[in-house]
This record gives sequence, C-alpha cells and structure tokens, in this order.
Amino acid sequence: MGTITTNDGVRLNYMEKGTGPPIVIVPGWNQTAALYGRQIDAFSKSYRVLALDLRGHGESEAPAHGYRMSRYAMDLRTLITEATDGDAHVLGHSMGCCVLWSYFDLFDGDRIDRAVFVDMATHPVFNPIFTAEQTADYGSIMPADDLFDVVNGLTNGAEGQIIPAMIEQMVTGSISADDKAWLLRENQRMSGPLSAREFFSDIFADWRDVPPRINRPSLYIAGEASFVPMAATKWAAEQTPGARFESIGGDEGGNHFMFIENSELFNRFVLDFLTEPTTETTTIKD
Repeated sequence: MGTITTNDGVRLNYMEKGTGPPIVIVPGWNQTAALYGRQIDAFSKSYRVLALDLRGHGESEAPAHGYRMSRYAMDLRTLITEATDGDAHVLGHSMGCCVLWSYFDLFDGDRIDRAVFVDMATHPVFNPIFTAEQTADYGSIMPADDLFDVVNGLTNGAEGQIIPAMIEQMVTGSISADDKAWLLRENQRMSGPLSAREFFSDIFADWRDVPPRINRPSLYIAGEASFVPMAATKWAAEQTPGARFESIGGDEGGNHFMFIENSELFNRFVLDFLTEPTTETTTIKD
C-alpha cells in the first residue's frame, strides 16, 4: 500500500505489487482498488502494479470537493509523476475510461506508455436528435430523466436501493454468490451524496472528440452482455488511431465486470497487448 498527496491536499491510497514497468489501474464509478485483485496478482508477475483508490473511494480520503473527471485526471497525473520514474501503462474501467480520456484531453498522453479502455461509452446520455446509428456508436442509452433520478436518489439516501439494482445489471447470472456480494460491498463504501456528484460528471459528458487525438498504443475491451453497448466501445476504438479491440462473450462472463467474472481471458487480452512490439501496427479485431 502506498500513498500520495494531491495538490489540493487530499491523501490517496494505492495498492502496489510487483516490479518492472509500471501499470496503473483506475477503477470505475464507486469502485475500489481491491476489486482488481485478480489483475494485480496476474500483472505483478511482470509489472509493477499500482491500483488507485480515487478520492472518496476505498482507503483514500473523502473530501467534500473534486468529484469530477478533470480532477481525477489530475490525481492520476500526480500518482504517475510521484510514484513512478518514467512512463506508465494505464488501464481504466468504465468511469476510469473517462478519467483516461480527460487525461489525454488535458495532458496529451504525457507520461503514458500504453492505454487500456474497458467498457465505456463516449456519450452515455440519450440525445433525441441522434440517429439510431449515432445512438449505437456513442452508447447514448440513458435518458436524462433517469440520470437525474439516480443522482437525486443517491443524494437523498436511496443508495441502498439504487446501487444493488445497478450492480445486478452489470453482472451475468453465472457470477458466484461470493463474488457478487464482494462486488456490492466494495461499491457501497462510497457515500451516496459523493457518489451522486461523481455519477453526474461520469455520465453527463461528451468524450467523442478525444479518441481521435489519442497518441499512444491503445486497447479497448467490451463485454458483449454489458449495459454499455459493445458497438459503442468498438466505435471508440475505431476512432482511436491504431487501436486494438477485443470482446468477451456474454456466456463467458462478458458483462460490465468481466475482469472479475472472466479474469483469465481479460488478463490475457491485457498482457498480450502490453507485450506486443511497439513497431507493430495495431488494428481493430472483431
């Protein structure tokens, strides 16, 4: 376990294991670094793994401010700058993709070697002027009214109902009872009002202009049974120069938390990507 202090005075914890080139894991909405234990164990055989608890999550401090993607991107930059000696690979899951997109938007990929984006849409809120094709490409599936229902419910103490219902949509029926209970416990550690602020910044966003400007080797991974349309993850990959795309089938644990349900296949995708030669041109793979 390590700690850093951000430039606004917040102590952030990160889990650390292994030696070698650094790979930073950025969790999604409400998630903790502990949920990535299977990645930490697998990756640490060849890499130095740093799994970050974002502010308000897990073992990190929970200030009353800063629950937006630009602030998280700055916190990620602080971790890379202070806890590594050079460039780092970065893996973001769900909201962690938004943190990565914000990082590329702000810092042009500085100090990032390779990037992994797992199961996230570039424009999650439904826009009635979009065509059916645009809605599928951008992953614009959440009506604005539903967004505000979640935000207001979390703010007003309904997280005990909202979070379990949402987690239920993010796993397959084959997940073990123990894994599901563990996933829920970790997702319930963040307070409802802070979670609401984070959710708003996470979902009410438009990242469509960022993937074409990503200047690092990139991998996108989708869950075929995820609530995030696979077409949206693939579209983001197609907009990213030279990106690689992989997916995990619904009958293989390929929902939103595929890194828990099928960690073996997920880890293989990531490790294969990290070890492929940099001179090799990466392409979209079906």
